[in-house]
Amino acid sequence: MIETARESVASRGLSLAMLATVVAATLSTGPLLAQEPAVRAYLEPAEVEVGEQFQLVVEVSGVSEVEDVFVPPVFEFSSRRQDGLLPFTTEIKTPDAGESGGVVVFTYSFLATGAGSIEVGPVLVTADGHTLETGLLTLSVKDPETVTVRAHVEPAEVRVMERFEVHVEVVGVGSLLEQPVLPDISDFARRTGGGRGRGTASFSYVALESGTHEIGTVSVQVGSAVYESEPLTVVVSDEPPPMEVTVSLSTGQPWVGGKFGLQVEVVGATSLDEDPVLPDMSGFAETAFGLSGSSSGSRMVNGTTRPFVGRYYQLRALASGEFEIGPVRVTATGHSVFSEPVQVTIGDEAPEPEVPREDLRVSTSIDKRRVYVGEQAIVSYQILSREPYWSGDGAWRSEYNGLTLPPLEDFRTREIRLRRASWERTPLDGRMYQPGGGTSVVLVPLGPGEKTIGPAEFKVQIHREGQFVGGPEQRWVERMGTWAPLTLATDAVSIEVLPLPAEGRPQSFRGHVGELALVSWVDRTDASPGDTVTLHVELAGDGHSRFLPDPEIVFPEGLEVPEPEISHSDAREDDGGPSGTRVYVYRLVANRAGSYRIPVIEVSWFDSESESYGTSRTGPFDLHVVPAGKE
Repeated sequence: MIETARESVASRGLSLAMLATVVAATLSTGPLLAQEPAVRAYLEPAEVEVGEQFQLVVEVSGVSEVEDVFVPPVFEFSSRRQDGLLPFTTEIKTPDAGESGGVVVFTYSFLATGAGSIEVGPVLVTADGHTLETGLLTLSVKDPETVTVRAHVEPAEVRVMERFEVHVEVVGVGSLLEQPVLPDISDFARRTGGGRGRGTASFSYVALESGTHEIGTVSVQVGSAVYESEPLTVVVSDEPPPMEVTVSLSTGQPWVGGKFGLQVEVVGATSLDEDPVLPDMSGFAETAFGLSGSSSGSRMVNGTTRPFVGRYYQLRALASGEFEIGPVRVTATGHSVFSEPVQVTIGDEAPEPEVPREDLRVSTSIDKRRVYVGEQAIVSYQILSREPYWSGDGAWRSEYNGLTLPPLEDFRTREIRLRRASWERTPLDGRMYQPGGGTSVVLVPLGPGEKTIGPAEFKVQIHREGQFVGGPEQRWVERMGTWAPLTLATDAVSIEVLPLPAEGRPQSFRGHVGELALVSWVDRTDASPGDTVTLHVELAGDGHSRFLPDPEIVFPEGLEVPEPEISHSDAREDDGGPSGTRVYVYRLVANRAGSYRIPVIEVSWFDSESESYGTSRTGPFDLHVVPAGKE
């Protein structure tokens, strides 16, 4: 049975407001001239074959505004050409000379996926407070008269571990609606990818076993019928595939202390038996980060699809001069091959970075210029690069290598991540800049007075691009070019630190500025000697969790109290400051019977806005320890 129940736009995942937005934009060209409201819908064409496209056209006339178009579930053997129920196109047809009124036309595009005939409707339109309704629509979908499935293997002869592809073409249908079904050939090949397009599909494999292998037929379902190709065969030779190893560098001329990349690429292998064995380079270079990237894929080589595997290493230059990087050994499918040597010239000093000062900047900001002792302030450091990365005679980019903070002996400090908003592109002097790295530091001053926070230094590498290494498939490979180091210093910032008032200071105050909340509970109040009673104390408040004060608890004699288990968590608030939570878990053991009281737990803080002190308290808890069997 074919379902024809109505379905609202909202139930298909799009709100009516979204549809109204499209309509309102269409009607913004001007109101329709008054006439009798009407709506009609029709299919174009009304007869199609499976795989062909058809359209549902809704024309609304005689209204000034269309609020909603309700399209019932379209035929179960059809699918939308695009997701959702918004019209594929919307337009206003203005009246010809001498005619009155205008028409709003909504066009929905579909694809026929099954044969049959059905009536569906009506289409409902809400306009100017009225509900308009169309009549029923009928669509006839036929199976294609002639369908042919063509398939072939390319190449038809391969070696073990080489790739081959099965290409499928369906003739006589507009779109390939169902995925072609290929026989299981896992006993001699491994599938590595593939998919279908409008009327074609392709599937890639790697040959695993030698011999002449029957792939069989490829079947495709079109409408209610299934069609098959002619049987396919692939010949796999047991001759080991030829492998070619190339080694290249990712920079034109390294410099002592700078890094450079070494790429090892193996054409003719899908995987390696072991990592490439690099030659001894201890006289002029060392591995900075070891293996830093890999890739695999296939490419056309002399008209043949060949697999490749790549490995990428980052090295650091140690000595200047001209050196030879010896052969790299690569082992795959039990065979080892060696690359040709590569010459490298290392300079004594880094080249001058060819980047104008205005194209690369650093910034410093502080959220408060006046704080109390113990009150946190946040200093943010960022490096900004101009967009696009183009200057003078070539493209360039910067690589953030780290930040050296100034001495901060007068503060307790904690580095935190920059807020997400601070990573947005920033306009500066009429140019757009993209953040390229940085950090924020929570500062808690230890004493009063005027404080100066000195400059921080960004370590940057500037890469002036040159030619590509390898082909576009190797997206992880750096471009050839020149690397140059650059140090950028930020401006110093000053802050005024006020002393905390002595008047009204609670005895439990331990120097925290910012509100605190205290909660505690025990898992039981009755126990037997030797039992463990768990006390939880949770402290939350303004500021980083590492800077929250520890609660001071005087436990009664007779309880064994080991060091508590402490956990921390932090969150960033909308106002830019972090809030923290610290949880203490005490495992208390009473070895003798008796009554014990855990006293009130108290923490105090100073509120810098009201310039007053506050206190949070929790407890007390009475514990009753009675030998088992006694009340």
